Amino acid sequence: MRTNSRNRLPIACAVTAALGGPLPAYAQMALEEVVVTARKKEESIQDSPVAVSAVSKDTIDASFLGDATGIVQYSPNLIFDDISAGTPNGGGIAIRGISFQDVEKTFDPTVLIHLDGVPLGTNSGNAMSLLDVERIEVLRGPQGTLFGKNAVGGVINIHRTKPIAGQWAGKVRARAERYDAYGLEGVLNVPLGDNAAVKLNLAQVEKAGYFENITTGKDEGDSTEDRYGIHLLWDISDTFRAEVQYNSYEQDGTLAPMLSISGPQATLCQGFGACAVSDDKPLSGDRRKGAGDLEQDFELDSEDYQVDLNWEINSDLSAVLVAAHREMDEVSFLDFDGSPTEIFHAYRPNSYEQDSLELRFDYDAGDALSFTAGYFNWQSELTDWVNETDISLFIGVPVEACGFDGVPCSLQTAEASSDSDSVFFEGDYRLSDEWIVTAGARWIEETKKLTKTTELPVFGLVQLPTTTGERTDDDIIYRLGLRWEPTDDLMLYTTYSTGFRSGGFSIRASSPEIVGAGFEPEQVSNFEIGIKSTAFENRLRYALTAFYMEYDDMQQEVNIPLPGVGQGNQDAVLNVGSATIQGLELELSAIINDYFSVDFNGGYLDAEYDEFTGRIFGDGALTDDNSYLPMRRAPEFTYTAALNYLQDVGNGALTGRLSYNWRDDYAGTVTDFPGTHVDAYGVLDASLSYQFGNWRVGVFGRNLTDEDEYSHTFVVAPNSDGSSLFGFATPRPPRTYGAELVYTFGDY
Repeated sequence: MRTNSRNRLPIACAVTAALGGPLPAYAQMALEEVVVTARKKEESIQDSPVAVSAVSKDTIDASFLGDATGIVQYSPNLIFDDISAGTPNGGGIAIRGISFQDVEKTFDPTVLIHLDGVPLGTNSGNAMSLLDVERIEVLRGPQGTLFGKNAVGGVINIHRTKPIAGQWAGKVRARAERYDAYGLEGVLNVPLGDNAAVKLNLAQVEKAGYFENITTGKDEGDSTEDRYGIHLLWDISDTFRAEVQYNSYEQDGTLAPMLSISGPQATLCQGFGACAVSDDKPLSGDRRKGAGDLEQDFELDSEDYQVDLNWEINSDLSAVLVAAHREMDEVSFLDFDGSPTEIFHAYRPNSYEQDSLELRFDYDAGDALSFTAGYFNWQSELTDWVNETDISLFIGVPVEACGFDGVPCSLQTAEASSDSDSVFFEGDYRLSDEWIVTAGARWIEETKKLTKTTELPVFGLVQLPTTTGERTDDDIIYRLGLRWEPTDDLMLYTTYSTGFRSGGFSIRASSPEIVGAGFEPEQVSNFEIGIKSTAFENRLRYALTAFYMEYDDMQQEVNIPLPGVGQGNQDAVLNVGSATIQGLELELSAIINDYFSVDFNGGYLDAEYDEFTGRIFGDGALTDDNSYLPMRRAPEFTYTAALNYLQDVGNGALTGRLSYNWRDDYAGTVTDFPGTHVDAYGVLDASLSYQFGNWRVGVFGRNLTDEDEYSHTFVVAPNSDGSSLFGFATPRPPRTYGAELVYTFGDY
């Protein structure tokens, strides 16, 4: 059985994710090699012809990253915001301007998150706490040949630590932060002889709310997170390894506030006096204070089961089977209007299950040809309930009849399913010692079904016609590449790849015709050239990438008139046009001297619609040309600059990091409505830690300049003249600081 025997270093500088691994305290003379699985096989990041960044366990520890949103400082052209006002730990993710931030589980993501090799099919929980994580990889650009559907923007691979056969190992970590946030984590590796081990992990994270509600007098954004898991590894023979793991995750608390940003022309402002103070200040007058009348309680429970089987058939060929099952139950109470009056409340429970199976064969005889080929099956089921109080649904109905006496306006139930199969292949062929060609393809077929019912209690439990829809889509996506390796320290590559994002159904639409018709898949084509190199005896490492992408049959949410209703609109996702996205990415790490190293990563993005035809404003036409608008979550420039310090002190090592992450201004919504545009800002983080023996103690600060830009914005029923029904926004976390104490033994 092949094993990875590379030693894990006890302390590290957090160097740039894609270009440098942790540096040993006792020698800062060369950057450590970084190994990634961006192509589902282990290889040096400098040998991988993919635009990929990697964050190691030591880097996560040294940077005191709290959750997955913190990885933005390690990858260019990446936006990852917590949009948990709409769904617990939901992620607003964009890579190279291709974004997704919806809470509906019937909509597929554009950036796919893989957890231990298993794709996560929904947005809930994506901004997860980084507990017991071995490595994170960010792959930019379409990755469909090896990772399948819904990876048109890229892939984020999160790998948890594995059991270690033959040794006792463990870790205990205690953390305390501002705003009464506490965390306790324990990991224990128990050897079961020389060929097996079981890893147990247990963690609890508690935090009081960052935000004050001026209407209820309570704090918002508090949560309690409990997780535990067991992971068994058994080397049954020299050629066969089996792994079985179970993980449980439970979280409850209150969601971050939905701040009312309704301008003077909004119905909420004119009719109810719930007006934003200005374009940049919400109703409460402070971005850290909410004014809603509803306590937005939530619960999120999930259970994961996974089996990994690895068989080395012979010295050249191996087989890998990954089978996984996930169950997720979620309940949220939502106050979308964010005002002291009950106007648009929702109670949203849902239940979701997914099953996946991948059988993969890896061939590498050490000669000209190596390849990965396999089969993948995906199945998911969703039951979703929505109980709404929404005056926008019933123009002309007396306000007091709709929700204000405890009678909901609508009760919606939806059942959805997805079933997809794919077959894939990707291989390298070495033409000579210096030239390698890559070719790969994936065939995908997917069937989706939806049944939706709507009842109107305000009219005496009137039930609208049941809506059903079924669609089957298929596609072939592929990758072609060529790379040149003139020396051991230099690699140049070029790649052409395509991606596929699933079609589906507009669950929020009201009319059966629109819901049942659904929308088509979208595609992305990507042409990329890059160079990766090390220099000065591995004291400098860099990667430079240029890319050009064509984004076709884009899925966007538009407004469509409700049939038979004079002023009513419905939200629907349709294929509305195309876009061109091009840019540059630079990642660099350098050792300055025995004590200091620097990291830099930067991205330039030029993202523009070529065509965007649709009715995105309520007073517009179905044929409106919206191609003048900026693309959502697509800032022109992003960069992170960091200075790392490392010195032996006494019997230990002192490590420090100062980092600054910048992003230009960008559109927060598809319409770029007034009040939703996010201004340019930078986030300053700092950390200092000291490791001695098995102990490490550290202090850290995040967002030290207390930036309060919005992480999520939305406007309901916008019009081109600046009027709307209402709008809401969620701010990012304030300045926080804390301390951490860690004890480790063995290789953890």
